[in-house]
Amino acid sequence: MALLTPAASRIQDAADRSMQVQHNLALAFALAWYQRDHRRYPENLHALTPKYLSKVPNDVFSGKPLVYRRSETGFLLYSVGVNCRDDEGRSSEDEPPGDDLSVRLPLPELRKPGR
Repeated sequence: MALLTPAASRIQDAADRSMQVQHNLALAFALAWYQRDHRRYPENLHALTPKYLSKVPNDVFSGKPLVYRRSETGFLLYSVGVNCRDDEGRSSEDEPPGDDLSVRLPLPELRKPGR
């Protein structure tokens, strides 16, 4: 049984990560819809209810509200991820890398191969 515990934990982390990615994508689509209607992104995620979403989900990992930062041209939306540490929206593909599950608009610049 002790040998199965780490594997079960990793499976649960993967399931939670998948669920959070789905929540983030639903929020990103609701934000895009709001922006199309109002020509700007909302001040906060609660402005999306009830027209665009029935409710704003909390972060699966922290149980707290997701981090949402609006900018002039877009937004950053993220969950703290499996490590439950706020990496300022940095994912494993950022430098320095983080564990957050984020959606950014406009999209960040792609890293060049070999970097």
